[in-house]
Amino acid sequence: MRRVHHRFPAQDAGRTVNRALFLRVALMPAASVASAPRDPLGPALQHARDYLLEKQSPDGGFCFYRGYYLEEPNLADTWHGVAALTELLHVELPKPGKHAAFVFGQAVEPQPLALCYRIRTLLALHTVDPASAEVERAVAALQVSLPDPARPHLLGAALQRLRRILWLRRHVGLDTPTDDLAQAIRDVANGDGGYGAPSNLLDTADAIAVLTFCGAAPAPGTREFVSSMADPQFGFRLVARAPSPNLETIHAGASSCHRLDLDIPYAAAATSFVLSCQSGSGGFARTSDALPDMTLTYMALTTLIRDLPGRSISPDVPSRGGTQE
Repeated sequence: MRRVHHRFPAQDAGRTVNRALFLRVALMPAASVASAPRDPLGPALQHARDYLLEKQSPDGGFCFYRGYYLEEPNLADTWHGVAALTELLHVELPKPGKHAAFVFGQAVEPQPLALCYRIRTLLALHTVDPASAEVERAVAALQVSLPDPARPHLLGAALQRLRRILWLRRHVGLDTPTDDLAQAIRDVANGDGGYGAPSNLLDTADAIAVLTFCGAAPAPGTREFVSSMADPQFGFRLVARAPSPNLETIHAGASSCHRLDLDIPYAAAATSFVLSCQSGSGGFARTSDALPDMTLTYMALTTLIRDLPGRSISPDVPSRGGTQE
């Protein structure tokens, strides 16, 4: 979910400036927008912002299914809500202290995903964790292990866990040699440069993410595999013989191209598909006929703002802005 505060390589400096300008225009007050160049993503981002803000619980934290009589904030939704609003949409949270207090009130869970949610939420809130010593002990106890080649169906989950542990160890200042890890990951690539059984864009994206974090080059053929997954109708396909269009597939393709500095031949189609996944509430779902949540909304905004900046939008695939959840 690359990854603390998202970093952009030096060659993306120009794109970063354009991204900042794009967000300023997209999130301008209505009076200012009237005199600004119309950006087709503006309404979608405004709608997503409203959706995220509505998911804040009064006493802190976020919950994607909260309602009038149900308040169950959790770390996962809190991280995705805080990160999407502050790091992607650059919205100033009305009561950041309450969100920090919510995180403080959660037990330190000794598993990578919960630790990442806790640490990264507080980083986004620019807040020091009073339980930092306990967090560091929990991180130090995590075991760094490689994916099991005999269990290819678990490759993606194993790579995601490995990347979280590597990030956590780096965050708390623990040294982890990565050269052998990177080579081992390159060694399990298939002959076509992809990963998984069969080679697919999701597992390949997870492998690329780990290698990029390690500062290592991709396996031979990986760049070509990712390029071969470009699809003129949806932007990207999951495997060679089936498009399987959904938000995760488009995110995997766009983020892989971003990490590998590859052009996206069908960026307009990818952008249009992501916009088609926006529901009437403003949140994003896996597909146009599914229900939205905070994780998928963060994924969609990451794809639109970070991985597909400044792309044109295909006029023949409208957003589902008027459709209800």
